[in-house]
Amino acid sequence: MKRFLTLSLFIAVAAIASTAAYIYFSTKSAVDSLIESAQPFVSIHYQKFSNPMDGSISIHGVTVNPIFGMTDAPIDIGSIELRLDSALDYLNFEKKIESGEILPKLQLKINHVFAGLNLIANDEPDEAELISAYITALSCGDIKEIGSKELPELGYAGIDSSIHLNFEHDKYSSEVEMAFEITMHDMARYSAQLLIPNISSSSDLANINTKVSSLEFELQDLGYNNRVIEYCVKQSGLEPDAYVEQHIQALKRYLSDANIHLSKNIYDAYQAHLVEQATLTIVSQPSDAINLQDIELYETKAWANLLGLTLFVDANPPSLVRFDWNKNTAIEDLLNARSIAIKAPIVKQRTRINKRNNIKPIPKNREIPISGLYDYINYPVRLETKQGKTFKGFIIDVASGRVIIEIRLNGGTAEIPIDIANIEKAFIAKP
Repeated sequence: MKRFLTLSLFIAVAAIASTAAYIYFSTKSAVDSLIESAQPFVSIHYQKFSNPMDGSISIHGVTVNPIFGMTDAPIDIGSIELRLDSALDYLNFEKKIESGEILPKLQLKINHVFAGLNLIANDEPDEAELISAYITALSCGDIKEIGSKELPELGYAGIDSSIHLNFEHDKYSSEVEMAFEITMHDMARYSAQLLIPNISSSSDLANINTKVSSLEFELQDLGYNNRVIEYCVKQSGLEPDAYVEQHIQALKRYLSDANIHLSKNIYDAYQAHLVEQATLTIVSQPSDAINLQDIELYETKAWANLLGLTLFVDANPPSLVRFDWNKNTAIEDLLNARSIAIKAPIVKQRTRINKRNNIKPIPKNREIPISGLYDYINYPVRLETKQGKTFKGFIIDVASGRVIIEIRLNGGTAEIPIDIANIEKAFIAKP
């Protein structure tokens, strides 16, 4: 009996050891294979692979060197960590994902991604960066922009960032909770959390009609604002309090010139964030779960009520927010207000010429190629999506992988963006 127990124990230990070895080497092999697949674009090296058999794997001391002469500057990463609910979740991981199974828990951490400023020095700023750089420099003496190119003036030698993603699925309540956080160390932290109900498979997550029951955004200053204030006090020759007051007033004028209207508590929250490093939190708790794509159907002044928005400043009691702008022209309005102030070329407003009365007649219900939707701008169409929904309206634009159609509503019209990848069939419709 003793020999039998000893033999049984030995077999059990051997089985556990072999399973552990399989998980360790298979996960390391998968990591190495993934890195090898990236070799045509970047050269990736790491110093250490770790699999403590607690559901986590990690690589440490990662160096990424871009290829094709994009830059000579490497990107250093302290560590990349992946954690599942248990080590056994790595078994048949690929098959589980392909079958549509949702893992109960997944956590990804990319810690301390450091990039030197020469890596971003030649990047052309996008529209949002241009607007942000202009707002930051308001009332900063003769300085017109404070963006990535001005970071050395603020005392930064590079950008050190960490990204955390947390995903949890409760199969009993069919709810998914997701959290995303990006920390720019010594600068700022941004985070978002959302709760998605009625999720039973991965296809539910990919469904464009999936609704969100709660959403939360948080912004925390980690020292960037203080550096900007110190820099602009020197540039303007003002006392800190006077500079902040002038900056807030200049911001109000700028947004007003761009036809953007914000409630007073939003400006108060911004000032507390700027001066006192107050953490700002926007919470959305609509009375019913809402499809975020549907929000485009409404004017912006209705968004706060539809989304159930409240604003928190540190631990102070929450307050309701109010805002209003033209969602179709807001970016151009902001860029043009900026251009007038700094005497830069005016951004040409996007206009859509109505040629519907001059379009070539095409038989109704004729199927048209999805790849050629751009050729049918201003035509009435019927679009059938892979999710079983049908949209009827005029195509007014096709850009960035989406077709924009204008549909009729009670009392007016609305513009709806639809991902072309989600369109099953397209037809010419009756006007």
